[in-house]
Amino acid sequence: MKDEGAARKKILFITHIYYPSVGGAERVFQRIAEGLSLRGHAVTVLTSDALSTEQFFTGAHNDLPPYERLNGVWVIRESIRSPLYRVLKIFDRAGRVTGRLGVFFRPLVFGPHFTRTFREVGRGRFDAVIAGPVPTSATFYAVFYKGKHPFSHLILFPHMHTRDRLHTTFVNLWVLRRADHVIALSEAEKNYLARRGVRRKRLFRLVNAVDEPILQAPKTPAWSDMDYVLYLGQEGGHKRIPLLVRAMQSLWDKGLAPGLVIAGARTNFSPELDRIIGALPAPHKDKISRFNDISESRKIALLDNCLVLVNPSSFEAFGLVFLEAWARRKPVIGARIDAVREVIRDGENGFLFEDKSVADLEEKIRIILDDRSRAEKMGEAGYEDVLAKYRWEAVIRRVESVLQKKFH
Repeated sequence: MKDEGAARKKILFITHIYYPSVGGAERVFQRIAEGLSLRGHAVTVLTSDALSTEQFFTGAHNDLPPYERLNGVWVIRESIRSPLYRVLKIFDRAGRVTGRLGVFFRPLVFGPHFTRTFREVGRGRFDAVIAGPVPTSATFYAVFYKGKHPFSHLILFPHMHTRDRLHTTFVNLWVLRRADHVIALSEAEKNYLARRGVRRKRLFRLVNAVDEPILQAPKTPAWSDMDYVLYLGQEGGHKRIPLLVRAMQSLWDKGLAPGLVIAGARTNFSPELDRIIGALPAPHKDKISRFNDISESRKIALLDNCLVLVNPSSFEAFGLVFLEAWARRKPVIGARIDAVREVIRDGENGFLFEDKSVADLEEKIRIILDDRSRAEKMGEAGYEDVLAKYRWEAVIRRVESVLQKKFH
């Protein structure tokens, strides 16, 4: 609904990938862009036609239109099939093996690169530019736009993993210091950025939220007779899925029967995960099911029928998947890292396990298996948290309030 009290603005989003990609950062940018459009703002998204960051260097062809209006948002997509990416792939590979120097320059070549479309949007006069995440090049293009149009309001949304050197490298922090405002998804991220030179008065906290259909969809019938632990998310190396596999192996060795479902998009790490699972004993291998490129209805079905959702990642800016599990009244387990500690109340709406500890993760899963009543209460507590704190309408209003702030 349009808010007559808020001045209508022309807003440019610059981001690496966009719908139909379904990752956490992608969904956040989509929901905010569509929410602002619904409230009467003119919103344009400049993005690539990739569906994952890995595709920047694989030359995948996704047959997405270069121009499209989606739910009121004008989307402009730059093709990743440019010869430029073949050259940059060489530099990216070099950056992966050159230590600190590689960490320094990889964000500059990472992508996407708007060799055609940026000139087009550069001719436009936008009141505000919202860009991210790091370590993609979206933030660099936003700062360049600000240089050409100094009276535009520059808001950067890094989704920063504060323990990942590729995120916290000097060039990313240099860019963030030049923003008029910076969005942080946790107090830990906000405090980290303040320590690294971003002015605290320019920082503001935003929480993630869940889509209403996930909250409102009826419970789906069981798709399998097997009880299972669920991992939901891309198969990235930083997600530490092998750690979860090892914890489940230990439980299976002790005679416990639940399966493991791994659901999410394949990445460059997937062949290594194939190898790890392929090397398991046949009885263990048979307990693992994998689903790639799942639909929303399949995601809801997987959540509705799992025992617990586990995200073992040590690199999270927030952890949207925890909210999605709570929306379906399921308990969660996450690593005891700063951002996740702000979301999971240990022992109340889920469990935290000691980061990288297979034994502690195994112990937390076993508690869920042994005490189903407690697990159910945790899921209900998480559901109440979602209703009280994690709704998109409140998030959109918060972003809109920042758009009205003075910034020079």
